Amino acid sequence: MHDWPGREHVETLRAWPTLVRTLERIAARPELYAGAILLGSLSRGLGDAMSDVDLVAVIERDTWDEAWARRQELSEGAVKTFDRIEDESSRIGGHSWLDERLVKVECLLAERGSPLRLYGDVVSVLGDPGLQDEFERRPPLTREAVDAYAHERKDRGELDRVEQAYWDLVTAFRQ
Repeated sequence: MHDWPGREHVETLRAWPTLVRTLERIAARPELYAGAILLGSLSRGLGDAMSDVDLVAVIERDTWDEAWARRQELSEGAVKTFDRIEDESSRIGGHSWLDERLVKVECLLAERGSPLRLYGDVVSVLGDPGLQDEFERRPPLTREAVDAYAHERKDRGELDRVEQAYWDLVTAFRQ
């Protein structure tokens, strides 16, 4: 795992063991994964006791089908998983889970060369240190934009009951 500014703080969070375990699982499959990119508050060296793990597992070219079929290996032992693909031809899919400690992992699986857009600060934590530069970069999303997207998904009924309850719990803790 590569170092990044703020990693020392992230190592103190309850999400740290979950991040390490997930990265070990990605690293164990070099034939499928080129590396991993950390997103969100952890990539900025921030976060709190309720922070989740936001990352991209970057899939080697032409291995999307196998990587997607094996995605449960990343979340082995999870108490609940959530999958989402908006367009299979994009070779980008979301595989999220709650681990046994109720840490949420939001993991995008994205093949190299896919149209993935990365918003704001991100850091390559496995693989080529410049891995994030293979994807389109965009300015950071505002908290309002992220919350609006979450509310839209909720309003459309796209959130599983457990995922919705978890989101409500985190929101309540942070108020």
